[in-house]
Amino acid sequence: MSISRQQVGRYLYEFEEAYQVTYVNFSRANELADAQLIMTLERGCERQTFAFSQPHFNDIEKNLITSKGVYVASLKSSPLSPHRVEVGDLEGGFAYFTAKNVKNITPTA
Repeated sequence: MSISRQQVGRYLYEFEEAYQVTYVNFSRANELADAQLIMTLERGCERQTFAFSQPHFNDIEKNLITSKGVYVASLKSSPLSPHRVEVGDLEGGFAYFTAKNVKNITPTA
């Protein structure tokens, strides 16, 4: 049984440059909890907040999360690897990191 190309890289969410990263909080792993990254993206009045468990940043060449004009281009899911988060900046930089799980934790009204 083979996995089709469509299944290998399924987009969970896609964003454009208008969604800016407005909040980031990273907590390191300890004996009680896994490492977790919380990130909020905003566009006008619209807000999306995501929690990334056990993020791995070894694929990012520069720290895009703390630079200005950062956006998350997409969140991808794959049965063959962890979730892949594609990150860009308005200056043309592009990188990605992986996370074990991705949850949309945006509060609902």
